[in-house]
Amino acid sequence: VAGTDKPKPSFDPATQIGAMAPLGYFDPAGFCKKGDESGFRTFRAAELKHGRVAMMAAVGGVAQHYIKFPGFESVPAGLTAVLTPPGSYGMVALFVAAGALELGVWTEDPSKEPGNFGDPVGLNQYNQEMREREINNGRFAMFAAIGIIAAELLTGKDAVEQLGLEQDAAEARGPLAPLGYFDPAGFCKKGDESGFRTFRAAEIKHGRVAMMAAVGGVVQHYIKFPGFDNVPAGLSAVTTPPGSYGMVALFALAGALELGVWTEDPSKEPGNFGDPVGLNQYNQEMREREINNGRFAMFAALGIISAELLTGKDAVEQLGL
Repeated sequence: VAGTDKPKPSFDPATQIGAMAPLGYFDPAGFCKKGDESGFRTFRAAELKHGRVAMMAAVGGVAQHYIKFPGFESVPAGLTAVLTPPGSYGMVALFVAAGALELGVWTEDPSKEPGNFGDPVGLNQYNQEMREREINNGRFAMFAAIGIIAAELLTGKDAVEQLGLEQDAAEARGPLAPLGYFDPAGFCKKGDESGFRTFRAAEIKHGRVAMMAAVGGVVQHYIKFPGFDNVPAGLSAVTTPPGSYGMVALFALAGALELGVWTEDPSKEPGNFGDPVGLNQYNQEMREREINNGRFAMFAALGIISAELLTGKDAVEQLGL
C-alpha cells in the first residue's frame, strides 16, 4: 500500500522505467515522493493494470463493430453490448475470470518489478525496451479508451461509427482518397438526405468562393483594375476606397445570383446550376475535382487570411517574395 514502508532516501521515481521522452518524468500532482518506493510500486502496478486493460478495450471497441463470436451475432456494438443479453452474460464471465486471475494467479510479488507476472507464453521479451513500450502504449490506450467511451455516451455511436464510417452519405460524391468518407463529427446522419444536401451545398458554395479567394489573394498583388491602382493588396483592400466599394458591389452581386439565379433545385444534385458556359464537363470526375479543389482552397484561403492577420503581409509577401 502506498506510503506504508519506511522511506528509502536512495529511491528516486524520476529514474525509474517509464520516465521517457518527450515528457521525461511527468508527475505534476506529486503523487510519487522521493524515497517512497512502496508508494511508487502501488501507482506503477495500477498504471500497468489500467494500461493493459485499456489496450484490450481500445482494440475491442473497434473490433466488436466487425467481429461477433458465435451466439453473440445479435449483440449490438458499443457500450450497450454489456447491457444486452447474451453480451451482459459475457461481461459477467469476463469480470469473474479477471478477478480470479488477479487475486489468485497474477499477484504482485515484492521481489519482482510491479506488474511482472513472468513470461507465460515464452516470448522472452521482458527487457527495458519492451517494458517502456508497454507503459507508453498503455498510457496512449487509456486516453483512446476513455475517448471512445466519452464519445459514445455523447453521440450514441460506437468506436467505428464515430469516425463517420458506414453511413449512406459515404456513397455520395465526395468520399475520395486518401481519407475516403470523412465526417468525424457525425454531421451527416444515415438516412438524412435533406441534411446531407444542405451540408453538401454549403461545402460546394464555400469551396467555390474559397477557390476564387485563394487565387485572388495572390493575383491582386500583381494586377490592379483601372481606378484601383492605389488600393493595397491583402485584407486592407476591402476597407480602403475604392476597394471597399468594389467589395460592396461584389457582395450585392453574389447575393442576387444566389437568391435569384443560382438557386438550389431539389431535382438536381446540390450545387448543380447547369452549364452556363457550355463546357460540358459536369461528370463524376469533374465534380470530384471541384469538391477536392474546393476543400484544399478553403484551407488555403483560411491560411492566407490568418497569416496576414498575424504578420501584416499579403499572400505573396508571406512567401518572402
